[in-house]
Amino acid sequence: MTSNKHDFEELATPSVAAKELGISVATLRKYSLIVEKVTGNSDYYERTKQKARLYRKQDISDLDAFQQLSKKSNLTLQEAARQIYAVSDKKTEDKKRAEKEKSQAIATDLMDTQEVVKLLNTLQQTIANQNQAIDTLQKQLTRVEKQNQELLEKQKELAAPADPQEKPALAAPEEKNVEIPQTREEEREIESENEDEDEDQVHDEIITKAKENAKKRATANVHRTLEDMQIPMKRKKHWWQRFLNS
Repeated sequence: MTSNKHDFEELATPSVAAKELGISVATLRKYSLIVEKVTGNSDYYERTKQKARLYRKQDISDLDAFQQLSKKSNLTLQEAARQIYAVSDKKTEDKKRAEKEKSQAIATDLMDTQEVVKLLNTLQQTIANQNQAIDTLQKQLTRVEKQNQELLEKQKELAAPADPQEKPALAAPEEKNVEIPQTREEEREIESENEDEDEDQVHDEIITKAKENAKKRATANVHRTLEDMQIPMKRKKHWWQRFLNS
């Protein structure tokens, strides 16, 4: 027979276990009661639906050690059971502890996995936020560059002349270098030349003036015609308009 607690493990009935131990079923029942009392666990052995005990191979081995210890020593059955099943309980506890530690390790691994997943999600969100911030900064940088370009173009327009056809102002004529005479003789020569130029200029002005006067006299001697002496119509007024205008 098998049990749900020990899958795939063969369990022996009391008769089979008693036969293997070389004792009667009643003696086996007695030993089993002592073991349950010493361990303080009435469900130490597996049972059938009819509450009959079932024995594992380890249980049969422990009962055999218990029986041999009680025969070879002066210990009572209870004392022998305490020694045997204290070791057996320790092994069971160690096994349970190992299973518990293993379960805790698995749970820890699961928690670590969950923490790693959580951390990865946080990192992904952080990366997404950083990418969004970088995209925003890139747009701002593009806008600033565009504004700078516009400012540079306006500055060039202000620096350029208002009228492209406007001619640049003529440069002031260069002053001629006047040689300064170094000696008294050179100064006298320059003064003599200036006097000659003044005399020639005065003579030319006198002749020009004489020509103009002669031309004016010739024009003044010409007789005026009757038409020239007529008063223009727009100027002509009746004699009685003089009294009205006065």
